[in-house]
Amino acid sequence: FDGCRWSKAEQSLVESEPKKLFAATPVLYVTAVTKALGKSKTAALGVTYDCPCYKYPRRTDLHLIFIAKIPSKFNKPEHWILRGVALLCSTD
Repeated sequence: FDGCRWSKAEQSLVESEPKKLFAATPVLYVTAVTKALGKSKTAALGVTYDCPCYKYPRRTDLHLIFIAKIPSKFNKPEHWILRGVALLCSTD
């Protein structure tokens, strides 16, 4: 993650530790689903942040891979948008 970290205990996005730019992400199972199935699964998660996943740190549409719905129990999605939170496949 860039801009936040994942709390395994809370099962949610939380603030980054001070002076750490990147945080490790747990293994994600990524698969395609229909809109109807996606809505039902998202409803079960509660509040989620639509987190973009980029191949490289340069955030352009060219490097966008997918958007993951990540649970956020403590902050609204707008908080993470303002922080610029994203998943990065490479930090170089």
